Parts: sequence; C-alpha cells; structure tokens
Amino acid sequence: MKKGRLISLTRIFAVAFLLLSTAFAYAQEEATFIGSIDSLWSKPGNWADGLKPNENVNNVIINADVLVDEDVTILNLRDAMPCSLTVKAGKKLTVLASIDWHDGDFILEDGAQLVYQDDLHAIVKKKIAAYDQDTHALEFIASPVMETITPSLENGFLTDPDTGFDLVYYDEQNRQWVNFHDTPFSLENGRGYAYINVFDTLLLFEGALKGSAAPVEVSLDYHASNGGLAGCNLVGNPLSCNALTNRSYYALDGKGKSLFAVPASSATAIPPCKGIFMKAESVGEVVSFSKTEDFQMVENGGYVELSVSKTTAQDVAIDNAIISFNAGDDLGKFLMFEEQPSLFFAKDNKELAIISVDSLDAMPLKFKAAESTSYTMKFEQKDLNLSYLHLIDNLSGNNIDLLTTPTYTFTANTSDYASRFRLIFDPHYGVEEYEHQEFAYYADGKIRFIADTHDASLQVIDMTGRVVVSVGGNTRCVTTSGMPAGVYVLRLMDGNSVRVQKIMIE
Repeated sequence: MKKGRLISLTRIFAVAFLLLSTAFAYAQEEATFIGSIDSLWSKPGNWADGLKPNENVNNVIINADVLVDEDVTILNLRDAMPCSLTVKAGKKLTVLASIDWHDGDFILEDGAQLVYQDDLHAIVKKKIAAYDQDTHALEFIASPVMETITPSLENGFLTDPDTGFDLVYYDEQNRQWVNFHDTPFSLENGRGYAYINVFDTLLLFEGALKGSAAPVEVSLDYHASNGGLAGCNLVGNPLSCNALTNRSYYALDGKGKSLFAVPASSATAIPPCKGIFMKAESVGEVVSFSKTEDFQMVENGGYVELSVSKTTAQDVAIDNAIISFNAGDDLGKFLMFEEQPSLFFAKDNKELAIISVDSLDAMPLKFKAAESTSYTMKFEQKDLNLSYLHLIDNLSGNNIDLLTTPTYTFTANTSDYASRFRLIFDPHYGVEEYEHQEFAYYADGKIRFIADTHDASLQVIDMTGRVVVSVGGNTRCVTTSGMPAGVYVLRLMDGNSVRVQKIMIE
C-alpha cells in the first residue's frame, strides 16, 4: 500500500472516531427514564436508548415513576411529567447541581439518603418497630424537615386508641421529660425526641428538606443550677443524609435500653431521623452537623473503650467509658436510666464518660453498681496498638493484663466506693505513684479500705491533729462508733511510703 493511501485512511478513521465520540457525548448530554421494563433505576432497559446516567451526564429527566435502587451520583435532575421518585431504603442519591421537581412525590424510604445543596420538598419515612421489653424498647427520633411536624394519625405518630404510643422530649431547664399526652407539641428540626409505639408503625416527615451545602448548627441549653444534669440535650440529625458532628455524644443501643458514649473522633455517622444526647458545659454552646463528605477529620490518635455488662448477659453491654487520645473528645457523664450502672472517669470535680489525654501512664477508673451482682468488663482498643495495659482492682487486688485477657468479671455492691479500678499503661509505673489516690471510703458506720493493708499501719486523725484510731495491717475496715461527725484524715503507712486522704464521717 502506498504511503499517501495509508495517511488518508488514518485521517478518515480519526475523523470517524471523533464524530462517533461527539455523537456519544451528545447522546449523554441527557438521559431519560421511561420505565420500559419496570420502575428500577438500575436497569439500562428502563432508560431511553438503554443509556443509564452517571455523574458526567448533564441532565437526568424522569418520565415515569422510578425507584432508585442503587447509590447514584448525578449533576441535574428534573421531572418532565407528574411522577414519583423513591430512594430505596439504605441507598443514597447525590445530586451535585440542581433538582427541578414539580408535581410528583419525592420520597426517601427508611434509611435512604439524599445529598443535595438546596432545599427540596419531600417525604421521609421512618420505620418504628413495636415495643418489646426484650428486643426493642425506646427510639430517639428527629425530624429532617425545616417546618414543624404536628403529630397526627395520618403521619403515623398517634394511635387509635391514643394509649398506644409515647412521644416525649427532654426539658433541660426543668430537668424533666415532657410527654405529648400531657402537653401536646410539634417536632422541630434539629431537636431529638424519644418515641415508643405498641404497634409497628411508619412515621412520615413531610416538608422542605434542609440543603446540606453547609454545616447546620443546633443550639444547646445549659443551666448550671441543674448540677450533674446541666447541659443535657436531646438533639437530632437535621439533614436528609448521614451526618457527623464536631462533639462527642450519647447514642441508644439497638434495644433502646442503654446509652453509650461515642467520641467525635470516631467519625461515627448519624443516620437521618436519628436523635442523640449531648452535654453542654456552658451557656451558648452549639453542635454542628455536616454531611459525611464534608467532615474534616484530623489525624486519629485512637482510643481505649471499656464496657460493662451483667455477667448473666455478657453480650448486652449496659455502659461504657472511653479514654481518647484525641483533643476535644471529652464528654460529661449522663445516665438516662436509674437502673444503669455507671463507669466513668473524674476530672476537675466532673464525672466524664469520655476523657481526652495527650499521653498516659495511668488513669483511675470509677464504677458505681446499680444493683449488687456480678459484672463483666470488656476492653477494646480502636486505632491503637498498645504494648501494655493492666487493670488493677483496688478492692480485690487483682491485676489483669487486658491485652491477653480482655474481659474481667467481678462482684460489686451498691455500697462500694466508686474508686474501684485503675488502668496502668506503663509497666514501669509503680504503685508508689498512686500515693495521691483515694484508698478508703466511708459507708454504713465504717471506714472501709480499698488498698492492700497487709503490711501497713493505719491512723485516723481528727482535725485537731489527735490520733483517734491506730491499727496494724490486714485491716479491711474501722468502725466509727463514738466518733463525732466531721472531717478526718486517714494516714496509711507502708515502709517508707505514706499516703494521706481526707474523709467525711456522718
């Protein structure tokens, strides 16, 4: 073949390829859903010319009822005639530019997500399982629409008869739960609510969904006079997509019976229509919710989590406490249920469910039993690779290597002193480093010692400096009969080590 002929053919093929590419690109300028087979978005046969859209298609036009049954990202979306669009449960529709929707319903099934920068009128569904004492008790819910929602039979919140449900919110200022049956109210975007229904029900939130282009801030109430309950707020995800927050929070367990601390650094997504508990520490604080794609995650230093359960039901944890190696994860302790035991840390006279540290040699871990029974504590490390971690039981003297034995079973009574445990992260960190820690407590007319007193001598000294009791080692308690109520100093002497603690006798 001659050289000139070869060049001419090459040019012809190049031009033909360019024309075909241009025609294909033009065809992909828009994609139209016509529902030739059924309503499923995922089937190419449901699209004109079999061309299913992707995020490079400029316009997606809907000409028939459609079910988005896969995760989808597109640029622009509009309806060409009255029809409905439903995002299937568990799926996510992301629209990067615009939605132009007129007459048909725009529906998000339970657990579905819509990521969109502007507001959009839609119906969001939330399934509620019927109350069951063993498997499903309480749920924290939240409204993703900007308008207030008035509970009714039509939107699924109320029942007939009206004794079949409870809908409540937490009033931080007055430290009380407000029940809809006593004081009817409407649901507000960004607020959380506790809900129970004796029937399986489907809640409908209809209104304008808040665009997720920027983080949404929700104000937190705080009244210092409320003591340990000051700043407790039940809030909720205000968006129609999974969200992350800039603060640690409490979430209900799957059975709706216990609250668990969740550190902000864990980047645990909060689903749409989900409520969570937060604890403000001062007036004027806010919590920020961002869609997961916008969340700016700093380097994660990891954390240690300890959870506790009744030994008879070790698979059902009922409280947790976390040591986070990330700044800003601190979370004040809050117990929603009186029958729940409490595992916590102490810092600046505050009880914390999550404590943030830079580095650590040792940490006291406190525990208050809700009932006198056997408990099991479980250890986990997240994004860490610890080389040493021991749990010291101050009451029994047991020393547990949590890296080889991550569970520990112990018996606790409601009258036990809270300073039950300590965590040792450094193998060279000796017991003498704990001279500043409490080693005894007062209960039932006796001073009870939680430290090992085998070779130690003990003194109880009144505020005039007079030694009122002096005993040798192997003493587990000292009766206070005959001692006037007041503050006393305890002195524990073991060889060259002296530990001192003040105690109140009533």
